[in-house]
Amino acid sequence: MAPKAQNIPLQSTLGMKYPTYRDLRLKNTDIWLEGKRIDDGAEGLWRIHDDLYDLNDFIDKHPGGAFWLKMTKGTDITEAFEVHHISDSPEKLLPKYWKRKAKTSRNSPFSFKDDGFYRTLKRKVRPLLKDLPKRDSRWSNFYSDIMAFGLFLFGVLATRYIDFYFATICGILMALVTIAGHNYMHRKDNWRMYYPDLSLLQSREFRMFHIFSHHLYTNTIADLEISLHEPIMEFLPKRKSFVHRYLSIIYAPFYWLTLNHIGVIKRILIFLVLKRTSHFGFHDLVSFFPLLVMYVLGEQPFWIAFKMWFTATLVASLYFNLIGFTAAHHHPKIFHDGDKPRPEIPFDWGLGQLDAVMDRFEIDGSHFLILTNFGNHALHHFFPTLDHGQLKYLEPVFQETLKEFNIELRKTTIPTLMLGMFKQITNADPNSDPPELYLKSQKRN
Repeated sequence: MAPKAQNIPLQSTLGMKYPTYRDLRLKNTDIWLEGKRIDDGAEGLWRIHDDLYDLNDFIDKHPGGAFWLKMTKGTDITEAFEVHHISDSPEKLLPKYWKRKAKTSRNSPFSFKDDGFYRTLKRKVRPLLKDLPKRDSRWSNFYSDIMAFGLFLFGVLATRYIDFYFATICGILMALVTIAGHNYMHRKDNWRMYYPDLSLLQSREFRMFHIFSHHLYTNTIADLEISLHEPIMEFLPKRKSFVHRYLSIIYAPFYWLTLNHIGVIKRILIFLVLKRTSHFGFHDLVSFFPLLVMYVLGEQPFWIAFKMWFTATLVASLYFNLIGFTAAHHHPKIFHDGDKPRPEIPFDWGLGQLDAVMDRFEIDGSHFLILTNFGNHALHHFFPTLDHGQLKYLEPVFQETLKEFNIELRKTTIPTLMLGMFKQITNADPNSDPPELYLKSQKRN
């Protein structure tokens, strides 16, 4: 059954075409990709910049795994190609698969010029890759795995002793493991990428909307991590109802409490209403593995195990979404589509990322906190395939490049970003200055 598009309620100040199917209430990333295939002018092939490539023969040879190419066939993968390949080897391989020039202009406000910020930074990072210590990746694995073990341990204890304190600890560990699982999602298929499923956050869906959409088109109308939560939470600065302006700060935490569970219900509805099954898979079984372990080892009736597990998943959903929504991207001083953009469009993708992010002082310097709080967020967006623990080694060249281009990475505190997120969902007044002028005015004040 083909989805039907709804009326267009707003225009992108970045000049982006309004995404097909964006306003469907019942949608997932597969439907979003269908709309992207309509909008991108890729003609059933893979579009990179203004060229079309036939990568069918390369799918199974792709070092990063076949998943990425299979899912993005028929779309513009320019941003994904640029950001997920630090080496210049893939670019040298492209001519072999070139088919023809695209007939339409790109539906993106971003550029990747050789002398621009992002490609300059990437060139400086390349020689560092061969010397990145492996021990940091091993520490990430250790932290992730020990937390996963802990959630099962406390889940069993919660069931055996019918203890909600243990269930709460289990839920917190579920959330931390889910965030840590984000560290493994940009890579070739691996078993740790299923960690988010333990908290009912479907890893396949998370992987797709987070990587194909949010990471590439952050805070724009093409960012699924914004549109998936509309109209309950409205992050873009536009005219908002009384409920959004004055009540969303009250009901948002209750939404987070059940958001992972809403995702499960939505998947079922998409199957029942739209007759789609592509989003079901092994990951759905992983979601209920903690419940199975709690029942088998908890030595209590099933309903007790279910009660403890459900409590843990509520805690996990609340904790994960609290961190996720307040980690880096939402504050009235952070660019959102609807604010006045940089004057020259297209502009460097890296500058767009810096406009749409703030990092947090408290997270710096701790491998564990970075792994479990979406830390080093700007560098992670620039180099998502690297382990979170390795990003610190890029800091010197990052700062050098920022200085070279006379720009800065904004940093603030955790409470400021948390408060800023609530301000943003009630904000109906777009910034009238473009980001670079807005930053200068903030400094003067």
